[in-house]
Amino acid sequence: MPAPILRRASAASAALVSAVAIAGAPGTVVVPQPHTSSIVFTRIQYDADAIAINSALLLADGGGAVRTLTPTVEGVHDTGASWSPRGTRVVFERRDTKARNRDTLFVAERTGKVRRLVPGTGPYRTPAWGPQDKIAFVSVRGEQQCLSVVDADGHHRRDLFCPASPAEIMRPVWSVDGSRLFVATGYYSGRIDIVWHAQAWQVDAATGAARKLAEGEMEEARTLTFSPDGTRGIYSDSYPAEMTLVDFRNGNVSTLGVGCFPRWSPDGSRIAYTGEVYESAPDFRYYEPLFVMDADGSDARRVTTARVDNHIYAPVDWSRDGVHVLANRIVFTDPSVTQRTTSLRIVDVDSGEVKRMPAGYAEPGAWFEP
Repeated sequence: MPAPILRRASAASAALVSAVAIAGAPGTVVVPQPHTSSIVFTRIQYDADAIAINSALLLADGGGAVRTLTPTVEGVHDTGASWSPRGTRVVFERRDTKARNRDTLFVAERTGKVRRLVPGTGPYRTPAWGPQDKIAFVSVRGEQQCLSVVDADGHHRRDLFCPASPAEIMRPVWSVDGSRLFVATGYYSGRIDIVWHAQAWQVDAATGAARKLAEGEMEEARTLTFSPDGTRGIYSDSYPAEMTLVDFRNGNVSTLGVGCFPRWSPDGSRIAYTGEVYESAPDFRYYEPLFVMDADGSDARRVTTARVDNHIYAPVDWSRDGVHVLANRIVFTDPSVTQRTTSLRIVDVDSGEVKRMPAGYAEPGAWFEP
């Protein structure tokens, strides 16, 4: 059957029309030991002009104790770390600005031992460790991008899915059983009225067979966040705007209200996201707290209560119990809202309790729990 069709949308909305159902399932610190709860995160160092000069990976255990995982080297930026299923290693992306900004992939043991995952110069980007010790990532070859996979030991690298150029591939998402991958692609098209052509795909991890889940046009690029089972997705911007939910099984479409950075709970029943609040009295304030809602958009409620101007709670990962959310707390420190500080928080979405964690920021796949 044909995939659901995305109607051209405004920056605040990505509505779907002509949808057709398809079959789509888709100091001195304590060193954390394997199989314990740990968060891997990035900490950036800036120069006097607030320009990033390097970034390194660190580990925080459940109690907040921190240690360095990768060294701090000028011009080297380590980001995008994703845990192995057993929590003994992470895969991450390294960009060396002294080597033509090439993005390469590395694996780090908890001991700090680091090895290159994929030979060659890349660029290789956005790695995601799957449940069967395979790692998916995006390979860039000139104007074309491919969804690629490799064994965790670096062997048997192959390209699974290479959409026609100039499509860009977003960070891949594994199915729970590791049999499939879900990816969003997109590219700008048009000469006068330029639009973003968006597509969603399900890719067989063994054969590379790709099934289109949705397709359409938008006025600008939007992020697609897949549900854990790959049957639904949320289109959102990088700032609070109208979020759109699409069910790939039957083509149903609904709006989820204003927000950004949506993250599904492990069972797919709830969504954490960043909302927005305006206050005009006694002084003007604008901030973006953490919200949570049911997966159908109902029962939306604010979770964090801080009222700091120009601050953001951006959810990253849920805990296994579906109660706690790891979030990046971002505070802009200048009137032009261009300079920021970031730190981690763990938020109980039922009670609103907030646990302070170290300075830095995390990305999806950062929280390992045994």
